[in-house]
Amino acid sequence: MPRLLIVIGCFLCVSASLVCAQEVPSVVPSIRGPTDIAVGRTVVLDASATVGAGEGSQYLWYRAGVSQPISRTVEAVYTPEEPGTTVIRLVVRSTVNGEVFEAEATHTITVYERKVVLIADDTVPKEKLIAHQQEAERQGVFLRVIQPKESALPLAGESSLFTAISENSTAFVGAESIVLWTDGIAGLQALQRVLEGDADRLNAVSSQTIILMTDRGLHTLARTARGPFSILQPARIILTRAEALTPLLTAEDVDSFLAKLDQWDLQYLVVDKTTTGVRPWNLLSSLTTYMITHGVSSQTVMLLLMLPIIATILAFLKQVIGITTFGLYTPAVIALSFLALGWPVGVSFLVFILVTGYATRALMRRWRLLYIPKVAIIVTVVSLTLLVLLGIGAFFGLTLSGDTIFILLIMSTLSEMFLTVKAEQGWYGALLGVAETILAALLCVFLVQWPLLQSLVLAYPELILLALLINAVLGRWTGLRLVEYFRFREVFKHLQEE
Repeated sequence: MPRLLIVIGCFLCVSASLVCAQEVPSVVPSIRGPTDIAVGRTVVLDASATVGAGEGSQYLWYRAGVSQPISRTVEAVYTPEEPGTTVIRLVVRSTVNGEVFEAEATHTITVYERKVVLIADDTVPKEKLIAHQQEAERQGVFLRVIQPKESALPLAGESSLFTAISENSTAFVGAESIVLWTDGIAGLQALQRVLEGDADRLNAVSSQTIILMTDRGLHTLARTARGPFSILQPARIILTRAEALTPLLTAEDVDSFLAKLDQWDLQYLVVDKTTTGVRPWNLLSSLTTYMITHGVSSQTVMLLLMLPIIATILAFLKQVIGITTFGLYTPAVIALSFLALGWPVGVSFLVFILVTGYATRALMRRWRLLYIPKVAIIVTVVSLTLLVLLGIGAFFGLTLSGDTIFILLIMSTLSEMFLTVKAEQGWYGALLGVAETILAALLCVFLVQWPLLQSLVLAYPELILLALLINAVLGRWTGLRLVEYFRFREVFKHLQEE
């Protein structure tokens, strides 16, 4: 009996404590407002999103270093007069049963005289960005850095930049210039895609200067940048090197920045309304510009332009060198998949597809199925295993776009070709064909990933017409292939002896 009383007493105590805990208000202050503002501009902070605040709650806003509140309402209006960092503290008071409960939150505001937005891709080391921010602070410039998370895919840079810019679209307000430290025009096109859906932001860019820092050829990128310029309509686009960031931070304005570039002998080009005329007789250039300025990814355009070059390389390897591949279409698709995925991931997917296809066919031998239904079952199993691989990749942060997945599905048909060759020529012929197909695709990838070639083809797409001429010459090739000189070396030796 005493134990029962003790248990009941403990239960009542716990219940009372829970009731008391439920009576204690849970207030979570929330401050909405800009994180940076120009000197002399008025900032409005709003606490209406505070969770748990009742009708009788009090809002007290304090500025760092000031004991008296600057506001006692749900909103606070503040006009900074000096540059620097200001911390605003919000205290929310709620009264329940005569007892006062408080909760507070802080909001940091950077006050600036000059503001520069720097958009960098994941290849730029964070240490460099931090060093530039510190240098900008010493010069009295607020450098707002936007950088996406590191991506595992080589061609996912534009998508990750688009996401990062979309999440920080308000950062461009009040900026004197926008600096893009990205590969090619990926950052410029990502910026265009974000601002096209926001008329207010797009109008604000008309008074700003876009600075594109690159290691590639300025003249070829200048031609490619004409398309985004016609959509964004900024004051101008300046193409220069990464070393120009320091003179930008030390200059008083963009005009003095250009003067410093001349003084420091740094290479640059200016794209403005006087240099963006489209030549109608340049059909492919006009078409490429139209596609880029109407939402087609520059990476997609590059892959389409690289396909004739890949096909020409493969034709040379087969007709002149004499390597054996599974046709021309298959290694070309594999090369495109390697470009989109990166060759280590692409080779892994390809090997997995081949192993899965062979294992499925080996398990179906006892069923004695007809050929076409058997191939359909193999393709189905390969597709399901690809689905599993994509799920594993998503778990580790590796996500693929829709066009890349389409390439993978086409690549899955290689299993059928491998099984056909294996049935006709045996293991040796099938493995030799797979090995040479992969080597040819890798060689194409390493050649077309040359940055100079990519810039030239994207800026001068008419160059791919040379592939027609080269293939016409290869089509009239009547000599022996180089591999045949090695295969028939004994015959040549006997002919020379005779």
